[in-house]
Amino acid sequence: MGKGLCAKIGMWMAVMLLAGAGAMAQSPHPVAGKYAVTASSPELGEIKFQIMLQKDGENWKGAIKDSPMPFEVTSVTVDADNKVTITSGVEGTSVVIAGKFDAGKITGDWKAGEMGGKWVAIQEAAEAPAAAAASSAPAAGSIEGTYQTTIVADGQGEFSFSLVIANQGGALKTSVPEGGDLNIVEIEVKDPDVVNLTATYQGQGPIPLTGKRVGTDEMGGKWEAGGFSGTWKAVRKK
Repeated sequence: MGKGLCAKIGMWMAVMLLAGAGAMAQSPHPVAGKYAVTASSPELGEIKFQIMLQKDGENWKGAIKDSPMPFEVTSVTVDADNKVTITSGVEGTSVVIAGKFDAGKITGDWKAGEMGGKWVAIQEAAEAPAAAAASSAPAAGSIEGTYQTTIVADGQGEFSFSLVIANQGGALKTSVPEGGDLNIVEIEVKDPDVVNLTATYQGQGPIPLTGKRVGTDEMGGKWEAGGFSGTWKAVRKK
């Protein structure tokens, strides 16, 4: 077994132990929240409604409102890759809505009997106190972008991935399009340049990554938890 592979395995073992240490204080799942949905098909045209997705322990729940037809959600599943499947019913017909969550949006297909079409769901920003929103607004616009990010576990190895930071309705949202089991689920920006990230591994955490911005295109810092420690760094892609 090569040294590089051993280092990566060691890194993931460290991340898993950190996730287990923080499992009692889970961060909100990135898929959970309220969405504005537009569903379309040749037969029906466009239908707009809202859907709420909520994780309750290991289970998911959903509710549809403001729909022109009376939908009732019967089941919701979200897998490790954030693929979402919603089963509902309308007038005795089963409706299956399936899609993939990425950067605050779910896109996919729906099918009801012999009819089917496309759907897009845009995640609405979580409500926050006015004072907190005002204090974070200046930093939100300048920190948006895609960053090449590296997490280092001392004595274990490192892992690199792309981190996307977007401003959705005045609130910062994070996503890791190809992070696999690793995800960055939360970002907190404080004056003057304090940046704190929250990571999860296989949906478990939180794993806190505290740091600061360096200029306008770089940020990083240190982390320590569960007997392990290391550093992290993110550089904006040009």
